[in-house]
Amino acid sequence: MKTVFSQKLQLAALFSIVLFIIISCSSPIRLTSSWTNKQAKVKSAPLIMVMVLGKANSTTRQDVENNIVARLKKGGFKAIPASDLIQPGVLKHDSAELVNILRTNNVDMLLTNAVISVTENERFIPGAVQVTDIVVPTGGYTTPYSPYNGFYGGYNNYYNYYGSYQIIEAPPTMGTTVTDVQIIIESNLYEVATPALIWYGQSRSFTKQPTTSLINTFSKIVVSDIRKNNLLVK
Repeated sequence: MKTVFSQKLQLAALFSIVLFIIISCSSPIRLTSSWTNKQAKVKSAPLIMVMVLGKANSTTRQDVENNIVARLKKGGFKAIPASDLIQPGVLKHDSAELVNILRTNNVDMLLTNAVISVTENERFIPGAVQVTDIVVPTGGYTTPYSPYNGFYGGYNNYYNYYGSYQIIEAPPTMGTTVTDVQIIIESNLYEVATPALIWYGQSRSFTKQPTTSLINTFSKIVVSDIRKNNLLVK
């Protein structure tokens, strides 16, 4: 019985470690779908303006724009954040004014990003209940068996061995309420001269915290997919 109980503890510990690794390695944001205009004839060495739509004077907007711009520049492309040309306090421009800004500054491509959906759902996770009772030492846990203590590891006979354990009801764990968050981000790449949509991507995030790591991952998956579809030519 002692061996069985020890094995259960080891399996429980192993399961906890595996679950922790899975949770730790899962990405808080990922690209769930994308579309590319295969007939698009993109300009070589384009100037790309990156725009994030959202709250006025939002530091997150500027952080995302700057991050994507930095990633594009690192890849050898020309890029500017929209906040350099449009005041952060402006939520949006009318189409004519926006086109004028783009053409006046010789922008060839416009990459927009916007949160289009935020959902939060609370759910209750019931406490776990073990299906069988467990066996524990009556006077607390004994020391590990040592061959120097004799064959019975300190027990005088098998009567004492079995009498030193008791069977108790497996204690349940308390339930908890968690909130599942799902945020959908839409990204669009336009060719200014046409103007035509040449790439579309939708990303899904499972956290509302715009951490540096989250922004880095977002910019990476967006830029990587655009480049993979040969829409950026040096």
